Amino acid sequence: MKDISKKIILFVILQIIYPNIFYILLVPEIYTVSIYVLYLLTNYITAFADTLIRPLTKERNPSKIYDFLILLMFMSSPFLLIAAFYENMLLISSILPFWDNYIVSYIGFVIYLSAGILVIVGRVQLGKFGSGELITEEDHELYTEGVYKHIRNPMYSGSLLAVIGFGLVFRSIITLLFVSIFYFIVFKMRINEEERLLYETFGEEFTNYKKKSKKLIPFIY
Repeated sequence: MKDISKKIILFVILQIIYPNIFYILLVPEIYTVSIYVLYLLTNYITAFADTLIRPLTKERNPSKIYDFLILLMFMSSPFLLIAAFYENMLLISSILPFWDNYIVSYIGFVIYLSAGILVIVGRVQLGKFGSGELITEEDHELYTEGVYKHIRNPMYSGSLLAVIGFGLVFRSIITLLFVSIFYFIVFKMRINEEERLLYETFGEEFTNYKKKSKKLIPFIY
């Protein structure tokens, strides 16, 4: 119960209060557009579900660079949304009017929703080993079923897909490209560290698993 209360408090402060302070001050218009409200609600629901599902662990194997980049990604997220909003309003709407279409936004929302589901499914299937920390437990098992049968890092795949969905919802291009590239670089760095640890832990079992699965995109990469 104590852990759940802690998770809820952190979620409210970090996921709701923190970003909405900036939204209210800088882009209050987003609360008047249905697709943006739908995006925000979906974001809160999936983030809350992921927060509750994610197991807590006292063990850590900290990576200072990765921790800094994750903090940067989190702290900058409200400003990326604001940047995407104003990019669309000041640039896209006048230069690329065909892109400034709510059909693009709704396609983006479907992608974003699918991404959230993928992250949640990946977290649930990984169970107690899905803490996100760069560690292996004493009873750690290599999970290769479910969505993991096809991709080894579905939560990172989902996060990258969410970035694409976000960019489309706000009908941006520059922000979408910038954030996608940055997130891909950060996640690839983390994936390499995690897969190195898994190889050290499981050896040939993990090597065989790599041959049968893809890193991020089923059947492709």
